[in-house]
Amino acid sequence: MNTLLENEKRIILKFFEDSANDYWKTIREISAATGIRFDDVLEIIFTSKDFAESNSRRKNGELLYTSRKVYNKRAPFWEKFLAACANRAAF
Repeated sequence: MNTLLENEKRIILKFFEDSANDYWKTIREISAATGIRFDDVLEIIFTSKDFAESNSRRKNGELLYTSRKVYNKRAPFWEKFLAACANRAAF
């Protein structure tokens, strides 16, 4: 990943850290909130192991994402347990 994308990834990770309890976001929401181009957000999310995709949640039909660190810190135990049982753990 080039330097620009690395800097943008740090911005996205900080955005998730600052997002309180509403930590699942669409690509469009991430792009709008951070000011990072939609295509760059897509590339960062899909090429980095720092992000997780929700297997059970969607917003207006769009997939939702969060950082793995925030997921591990904020997701309730039951959500992690159900994801593990379904063999879809996000970590």
